[in-house]
Amino acid sequence: MYRSRVCLNVLKSISIPHGLLLLQLLLLPLCGAFVNETTVFGPEKLQAFKIFDDEQPGQISGRSFICLPLFRIFSLELRHNIRLAPDEFVAVSGDHAALGLWQLEKALPLKEQDKARSKWYLRVWICASQRFYYRYLIYSKNRQGKRVLRSWEGQRVARMLQTYEIYRSPGLDIFGEAYPVSVGGGFYLERGWLQYEYVIELKFVWQDHIAISGMGSNAKYRLILTPLNLIDDTRIEVSRYAYNQSSFRPQNQRGVRYTQGTIVVFRIYQPLDTYNALRLSIYQGSRDLQLSLGEAYIFPDQIKGSRGILQLPIFASLQNLAIGEITLPYLVVQPMPKVEAGNLRASFHHYWPDNWPTLDVGYRGLGASYFQSSTSLTENTIESYLAVLKAKGDMVQLDVQLTKDYVPVVWHGFGFYTSDRDRSVRDRFDLRFVLIRELTYSELKASRVFILKRWTVQEYTNLNVKDVSQKHRIFPKLSEVFEALPKTLGLLVEIKWPQIMASGVPESTQSLNKNIYVDRILQTTIHHGCGRPLIFASFDADICTMIRLKQHVFPVILMSIGKSQIWDEYMDLRAQSFQQAINFVQSAEILGTALHVENFQNKHQLVNLALDLQQALFLWGNDLQDEHLLEQFRALDVTGLIYDQMDRFGPSAWKRSEFFRAPQLMELFGAQCVTSGNSTTIPGIKPAKPTIWPKLR
Repeated sequence: MYRSRVCLNVLKSISIPHGLLLLQLLLLPLCGAFVNETTVFGPEKLQAFKIFDDEQPGQISGRSFICLPLFRIFSLELRHNIRLAPDEFVAVSGDHAALGLWQLEKALPLKEQDKARSKWYLRVWICASQRFYYRYLIYSKNRQGKRVLRSWEGQRVARMLQTYEIYRSPGLDIFGEAYPVSVGGGFYLERGWLQYEYVIELKFVWQDHIAISGMGSNAKYRLILTPLNLIDDTRIEVSRYAYNQSSFRPQNQRGVRYTQGTIVVFRIYQPLDTYNALRLSIYQGSRDLQLSLGEAYIFPDQIKGSRGILQLPIFASLQNLAIGEITLPYLVVQPMPKVEAGNLRASFHHYWPDNWPTLDVGYRGLGASYFQSSTSLTENTIESYLAVLKAKGDMVQLDVQLTKDYVPVVWHGFGFYTSDRDRSVRDRFDLRFVLIRELTYSELKASRVFILKRWTVQEYTNLNVKDVSQKHRIFPKLSEVFEALPKTLGLLVEIKWPQIMASGVPESTQSLNKNIYVDRILQTTIHHGCGRPLIFASFDADICTMIRLKQHVFPVILMSIGKSQIWDEYMDLRAQSFQQAINFVQSAEILGTALHVENFQNKHQLVNLALDLQQALFLWGNDLQDEHLLEQFRALDVTGLIYDQMDRFGPSAWKRSEFFRAPQLMELFGAQCVTSGNSTTIPGIKPAKPTIWPKLR
């Protein structure tokens, strides 16, 4: 009798048409089999049902038998001018075992429905016991049969199917569109992170790159990059910077327009362990491709390490005659060592809702202390960071770089002054300057530390010894900072890398491998810092690109001086103005920018250039130590304000608490640990609906 009642109760939950259809096919034989059994369910019966258990697929449980399997039809259409390449396919992935548990290799391919390959469908058995989440994606396969993720739906909350909806007609999904009226919804696609490919970027990001005999500085060119390989396994995209038109796109047959001072970046995707030669064809004029000026060739052995500068002769077309030279910096981006860690559960590249309140960010804690003496607490120490929390700040900005043995430590400058242990120091001439990258971590912790302050010498060695309290210690490891600070305190982690100034003089020198440099910081953050509000930042645009392409767990912003009377310009045009920084953000598909406040003096409405494109915008600079100016920018809804002396100018007088104290936010950022593969569970439950963020101020 019990078994019969189970079958009848299941039948009641199904609509009449579905019930009639399933009566003969499923329920009558199934119920008859149950009645003839002498036991309720044996292990072999539970084993047969466990594949429909979407909560714990690896565990046999007595609840499995009430989970009725039904056909789910996924119907998808590609719009928004999305065209698939011949080697590209569509799949669906989700948190259900039948959908691959967010793993790319286990995602279910959809089937083509028309010759244009714009309509796709899939019929699959899905358990109806509880809701599940899913996303669509586009992938290709490499020569080894591995799936290469091209793009996927990047909304903050995945598509959701409630239990009761599984009995309804599935309807039509549009690739990339979900939750159109919710914050974080609408049309949004994510570029896949690197797994079985690497990227080469050829960058026209300086004022002058091409020198051809007889051509003036205002000459107009068209550039076409062609791979010289027998197997067509290379993809080339190009970005030409213009406001709201800077995204990477497939290379046009007519090439890309270029004049000196224009920013153009070629991006080449190649399978790992594949090295192809490239030909850069240069044509004169903006329209006529018939007048070929010359060609430059790039051979695999010329691209070494993670970065470099190519100096290539330009040969006249069809002649072995050099007519000029091209100077071209390049970047090589390798995938993270552990590619299997990432999954499709969520992306945090743009996980920063634009209707959050303006955040208060402490600069190096409560502020610079070595030179400006703006605070009594030593900058970039755990004590100074905790003081921001006491002042009701939301985040702290800190500076990270690597030692010779690739240990991430916190320190603002590229080095410091030191001296031998037994040497008496009377003035600066008794000191020598040493770079952080020249010392192993053990050598760094054994060093004497001096700071030159207004031509006087001050020693800080007492803060670089083992017996000093951890919160007062200088050169803390990044992992120690993560473990010492509460997760309710957000972090803006600036990655240090020396730049070339506009004069051609480098800020400093750097010999460490750039890929390993970034990988080590990311790995440390995944293992020790996930599950908290965290944004990476850098003045180096290439580091921002690398962080974006290597992972999808942490967002990144470009820090920039822009146009300034205080600071010298960098040679990289992407960092010379607010407008070009905005273009870089769109091109690299990162979260936003952090600009010096001087760019907005008497031009506050310029912030809308970034905000109108849904880009995050942080401001920094000494001028922000002014309560009136802080309020003006809060009224403009900038994303965050980075400033010193938060204990004096901060929000403690009127703010109830720091923003990230809300438990719901901690649950959301806890998903970083699951997405990165660092954890399998997060506090709380799955979000039931797309989140609508209220303004708290």
